[in-house]
Amino acid sequence: MKDAEKDTIRLNFEFPRKEYPYLKMLCAQKGMSFKKVATEALMKMIEDYEEEVLAQKAQERLEEMKEEDRISWEEATRLAGWDDEEVQD
Repeated sequence: MKDAEKDTIRLNFEFPRKEYPYLKMLCAQKGMSFKKVATEALMKMIEDYEEEVLAQKAQERLEEMKEEDRISWEEATRLAGWDDEEVQD
């Protein structure tokens, strides 16, 4: 299979020697491979970054909005078609 057809890429990087024993212990405790630990850690960082970017964009949008364009939570839930019982559960 050609690289262009793969859903993954290979990453190679240096890791601090003094931290390596702790990485091995972490993997053993979690019953996970180095690859799995690294993949999950990197994916979490990406997800956290995406959440930060979205939150910043939302904050910027709120700051740009005119006061008369804003609606209350109650109005938003009514417009979304949620009744009070569903929201409170």
